[in-house]
Amino acid sequence: MNTAEYRFDGQVALVTGSGAGLELAHARLLAERGAQVVINDISTADDGRPLADVVSEQLRDEGLTAVSATGNVGVETEAIGLVRQTVDTFGRIDILVNNAGAGGSGSAQEVSTQTFAETLNMHLFGTFWTMQEALRHMRGQGHGRIVNTTSALGVFGAPDSVPYVTAKAGVVGLTKAASLDNRDLDIRINALAPVAATGYAKAYFENHPDLDLRYLQASIVSPVVAYLSHGSCELTCQTLAAGGGRAALLFSAAVPGLSSRTLSIEEVAAGLDQVTDAEGFRILDSSVEQYGLLPRFND
Repeated sequence: MNTAEYRFDGQVALVTGSGAGLELAHARLLAERGAQVVINDISTADDGRPLADVVSEQLRDEGLTAVSATGNVGVETEAIGLVRQTVDTFGRIDILVNNAGAGGSGSAQEVSTQTFAETLNMHLFGTFWTMQEALRHMRGQGHGRIVNTTSALGVFGAPDSVPYVTAKAGVVGLTKAASLDNRDLDIRINALAPVAATGYAKAYFENHPDLDLRYLQASIVSPVVAYLSHGSCELTCQTLAAGGGRAALLFSAAVPGLSSRTLSIEEVAAGLDQVTDAEGFRILDSSVEQYGLLPRFND
């Protein structure tokens, strides 16, 4: 096992939504390992100052390099401005960690268009705007690392959370597409589905005594983010789950399924077990590979 310390000296990282919780833990770890970090948050601290200012000041007091940025990723011009501010301040951007966002609840049959749109704007469009601007700079540099925060809800679904589930599912697709668009350079883009007793999830975990809160701290998720942000990381186009002391791949796959020259409604109904049998699944690198799974009938 490699025991060399992973460092980020000379690297510049923008971490959105990093005023507290998981996001702050990510930013802190990167800074502790040598990165110059931009703390972004739109919240206000107890003393009335911007939370990003307070947190960045605290990090500087600890001898770390951090500046603040208060732009809202849910507003296109401000999201783009966060990346530009990062480049204006430090001359480059090597790492982008997209975290900013708030939950969006509601069932498919009842959620309002406004709630649906606002949730997508913050989680999905915000991720797109910052990533697109960062990629323009990263492509000029020839390298970069991007970690987009998704959720297991976006991968597997959940009831009464249509806006959030849709947005986070979109982040997975956005991450995959962007990584394929940039595989010609040393640019790696992955998604992370974190599990931690912070924010909206804290009450849930506190009400489940079977889950050990000691292993649901934000600091246990951050090493996975940091690894995906490191220049030595070759992983790309993937979604990882992290939390509870566990890191694991989440993936979509294709299965052999049912093949028939004369596929009919009745055949689909009768062969549904074969259609849905996951044995022999394959993980595809892109959608194009699905065509290799099509049956070749020898007529």
